Amino acid sequence: MNARRLRAGAVAFALGLSLVAGAQEGGHTDGQPGPAMPPIELSDAARSRLEAPYLSDDEKRDLRLYHGVWTEGDLDTPARRAQAALLLGLVDHPVFDEEGVNPIDRAEALLGLGDPASAIEAVEGLSQIRAIRVRAEALATLGKYDEADAAVEPVVDRMIRSRLESASEISEGVRALMLRTRIRGSQGAGGGDFRQLLQILSKARDELDRLSWEVRLAEAELLYDKHNSQEARAAALETLRLNPRCARAWRVLGEISVDGFNFDLAGKVADQLDAMSAPAGVLNRPRSFSPDAGLIRSRARLRQRDPDGAEQALDDILLEMPDHREALALQAASAAVAFRYVSVDRALERYEVLSPGTPDALYQVGRALAEARQYREGAKYLEQAIERQPTWSAPLIELGLLEVQSGRDERARQWLSQAARLDPFNIRAANSLKLVTDLQQFETVQSEHFTVRYKPGVDALLAGEMLPVLERIHQRVAGAERGGLDHEPGQKTLIELMPNHAWFSVRITGMPEVHTMAASTGPVIAMEAPREGKGQTAGQYDWARVVQHEYTHTVSLSRTNNRIPHWFTEAVSVFMEDAPRDERTWGLLLGAFQAGELFDLEEINLAFIRPKKPTDRGQAYAQGHWMYQFIVDRWGADAPLRLMDRYAAGEREASAFETVLGVDSAAFLEQFTAWARQDLIDHGLLLPEGVPSVTAMLDADRALSSDADAQKKIKPDADFVDRWLEKHPNHPDLLRLRLAQLRAQAPSDTELILIDPLEAYAAARPIAEEPHRLLARIYLGSDDHATRLGAIEHLEFLDAREQRSAAYAIELARLYASASEWDLASAKSERATTIAPFDADVRELAARIAIKSGRLGDAERHILALTQIEPDRELHTRRLEAVRGMMSKR
Repeated sequence: MNARRLRAGAVAFALGLSLVAGAQEGGHTDGQPGPAMPPIELSDAARSRLEAPYLSDDEKRDLRLYHGVWTEGDLDTPARRAQAALLLGLVDHPVFDEEGVNPIDRAEALLGLGDPASAIEAVEGLSQIRAIRVRAEALATLGKYDEADAAVEPVVDRMIRSRLESASEISEGVRALMLRTRIRGSQGAGGGDFRQLLQILSKARDELDRLSWEVRLAEAELLYDKHNSQEARAAALETLRLNPRCARAWRVLGEISVDGFNFDLAGKVADQLDAMSAPAGVLNRPRSFSPDAGLIRSRARLRQRDPDGAEQALDDILLEMPDHREALALQAASAAVAFRYVSVDRALERYEVLSPGTPDALYQVGRALAEARQYREGAKYLEQAIERQPTWSAPLIELGLLEVQSGRDERARQWLSQAARLDPFNIRAANSLKLVTDLQQFETVQSEHFTVRYKPGVDALLAGEMLPVLERIHQRVAGAERGGLDHEPGQKTLIELMPNHAWFSVRITGMPEVHTMAASTGPVIAMEAPREGKGQTAGQYDWARVVQHEYTHTVSLSRTNNRIPHWFTEAVSVFMEDAPRDERTWGLLLGAFQAGELFDLEEINLAFIRPKKPTDRGQAYAQGHWMYQFIVDRWGADAPLRLMDRYAAGEREASAFETVLGVDSAAFLEQFTAWARQDLIDHGLLLPEGVPSVTAMLDADRALSSDADAQKKIKPDADFVDRWLEKHPNHPDLLRLRLAQLRAQAPSDTELILIDPLEAYAAARPIAEEPHRLLARIYLGSDDHATRLGAIEHLEFLDAREQRSAAYAIELARLYASASEWDLASAKSERATTIAPFDADVRELAARIAIKSGRLGDAERHILALTQIEPDRELHTRRLEAVRGMMSKR
């Protein structure tokens, strides 16, 4: 086989799959694909080995098989077919029943099928390290940990006391020692220390066989076990460059992708595994599927809060392999996330019969519930898993992270400290333990319903300012007025003001790679400080609006016992922001409506968790809010609350809608679509029935002439626009055309002649932002004070929709101050400091307005902030003393 054919074979089996370069944890939380790297190819060194002229034909066959680039003719014996099937993950293939198959391969397949007892029988009397490892894994699967531990002892002796000459044997020995580490804990593993295992593998790679994919795979699995995803990914990719058909390496990549919320890549990996599971020729079988692919999809859908999809992904596995342990554990976890606890109990009972005393299924259930924010129930199952195997660090880490997200940091520290003692090189445990330990150095301020925790230093100034704003947010969100949720959480909400993005992301996930500015875990809301600078990714933002959104999550989750459809909790949170929809979002909704692509109640949840297009998640947020508005408008402000109560009782969404709203899902969508059409008309985005479009007007004019040349000359010019505006004076598209024509003729966009057409267009299309920007610019360009004040209403329109810049609020504060409207000036200057609390110029303006308006307490607060923002400016200290002097005289 020449080099070109080898390269083509490797690429073919990679199916051109482009893996995501640097797909870090949390790097693609929107589910969209990230940047791609080149397809995987068999390495040049491996190709050179296969082309060595001194090899016999049999040796070439064995090497092609070893490196995953075999041809049909290479699979000429049952042993070789079984070896190929095992590489592909086809553990249910009938070839394992044939004579001549390596008994260890047969045992591996039996273990993969979920038959550990038969696997033990298959390797009875065999002394190879791989046979010992398979036997030990089978014993552990049966809950016989002492026997499994004892079974590994010969491996320890041989690896420590004798020199192994085979890279394959060494990789198998490391896998056996990893099992012992789980049984005993890292400290008591006796040769299973993480660093020692890496050194053993490194030596095997560098001194024994640089082309051993088994060594690279053992490295990948060891690193993944320690949550070192970056290096595990690199090792898995190197494995595939030495064997592109290695299903276990693809599985590692899939699991890393799921952990990092990169569901697009996880899906591609699962597709690759499925494709590999359906080979042509002698390995073909009537019904092909990949167990690894199903497990990846199931875990991904669990993380996406799609328990039905998670369970469905396991159907093929459990149909063909009813005792498959991982599938059974994930089946129990799926039932738990769907709140079907009777089914959970049945699944756990079945698992207990198969693997008595083992913690794996309990761990999967507890982990899934923790990710679904079912903290109390999740803790119960994780504690049971820990009780069954106290030396296994995984449930300890998950329980510690659960407590972190619950805001119970002392309990989190206890669990994570225990995990770190057992597993000192686990990155996830170390990061989280460092977080909760460092948080002990943070300070707090409190109000009736909130505790704000912050790092000592400049963040103290914002933390103190937050409390009165937070209490106003509580009154709005938890109150009963204007669509409030009429519910108070049972505990104070902890707001954690993280000094930079690294702190924030570790607080939320335990890994420093999440990209957002604030997030609610229920009892805890973490937010990145709203400032510019090194280590800051959020920049300046309207933290009050963001926290009002997140606190609505806290209250809605509390009211529903965390049992609320994904779209519904986002919809109510956007609704409670009390901010108008911006023009970009209106455009997204209009496009979906006109294309007939509005989501139904099932599709909208999937759009959050498995978006098909880049716009799906944005549309899901916007349409969810729109549907929530429709519910309030049609059924009243208490209708969403009654739905929440049904969700809290465990009722599914379709049933709750029929009970509370009296409509099924199809009728709801039909009625909502009709309401949405009228809403688009009211906002100037669709034309009322009977009002022609500009295109229809052109067609009507052209129909009046039989001359083809004359028809071509009819265009939407000024005469056309004026004539049709006489019939339809409020037509938004005609008014926009007229405005464009006048702007083209005017010397600049600040000409007073544009005021009337701009105001006419703004009235006809009340969501349009451009006319307000232009009108504000025109009015602000005037030298006449009264005329300049005309910009106020347009700046207010723009400021209500602005979340990232204080510019509009600053200009409004100045205009109100110039008109001696001190209350309004003060309100706008305070809004500016909310968006940019660490901006010295904004604080200067706020302090001046506070002094002018007689609010000396506010002036003192802003000048005190300036002393911390710019501590080297003595002027601020003198001003602070002066203001305090004025206050004392009062």
